Amino acid sequence: MKFEIENGDFVGTAEWVRPGEVALDMRDGSHRAWFERYFSEEDAFLSGSVECAEMSSERRDDSPEAFQRAAVQLAAYAYTVTAKGDGRRSEAHGRA
Repeated sequence: MKFEIENGDFVGTAEWVRPGEVALDMRDGSHRAWFERYFSEEDAFLSGSVECAEMSSERRDDSPEAFQRAAVQLAAYAYTVTAKGDGRRSEAHGRA
């Protein structure tokens, strides 16, 4: 699963590789450092039924599903995330 990330300009790509590993392709070192921290952090959430709710947590790089949820949550930081392969970013930059 690979996403292209923008903040008005193209920032780079993030791809889930395996538990604990997200491959980042970003030229700017400060962006790379921020995204390395972001994807290695944990999210806490309620799980279980309403009557028996309990707190759970997962690292954002634990699974493809956790990675995808974390990518969607980047909107809170004013980033736009596009699934790689839908053609929008690739055509705009002349890449295949």
